[in-house]
Amino acid sequence: MGDFAFDLHKAFAIRLGPHPSRLARLRLTALSSELHCVACHRFGQWARRLRMRRRMLGTLAVIVHRLWDRWVSHIDSAHISRNAQIGPGFLVMHQTGIVIGEGVIGANCTVHQNVTIGQGVAGGDNTVPTIGDNVWIGPGAIITGGITVGDGVTISAGTVLSRDVDAGSLVAGNPGRVIAQNYDNSEMLGFRMPPR
Repeated sequence: MGDFAFDLHKAFAIRLGPHPSRLARLRLTALSSELHCVACHRFGQWARRLRMRRRMLGTLAVIVHRLWDRWVSHIDSAHISRNAQIGPGFLVMHQTGIVIGEGVIGANCTVHQNVTIGQGVAGGDNTVPTIGDNVWIGPGAIITGGITVGDGVTISAGTVLSRDVDAGSLVAGNPGRVIAQNYDNSEMLGFRMPPR
């Protein structure tokens, strides 16, 4: 099962419940702007891999992706860099204002509106974050610089995070700091990745 299939599986489970009808799944796939943002990113990753194997066809796919990405950026106010490495089960809850630059995001990550993930900018810092599996990122969070966010971290709304966070932490504030350890975010994620 490919990464986008996991993304779809998660979106169906979260938004439609345990046993959605085909019509409900089709409607969500066709009408969800949030899902379209994720699909655009996954298509871009596929186009880059295709370009390495079949140059002409891959170049055409890359051009289609860039046009689609411009459309998503303009209409949905969301941008996911083609250089971002995002694991399966990626869910965008509300697409408006999302900017994800280069960086690594693990499996089963949930991102809400107005989230920025990218390079640090102070003092010429051009490093990018590495975010673990099963991370929940709340509305308005900013994650910058060459930091490592461990597995199972919950980043509260409005958090500005520019330092490493241990696995299982609840982070809040500006600057972001750990306010609880061994925090269980499974209810917030509402979904666990099926085994590959």
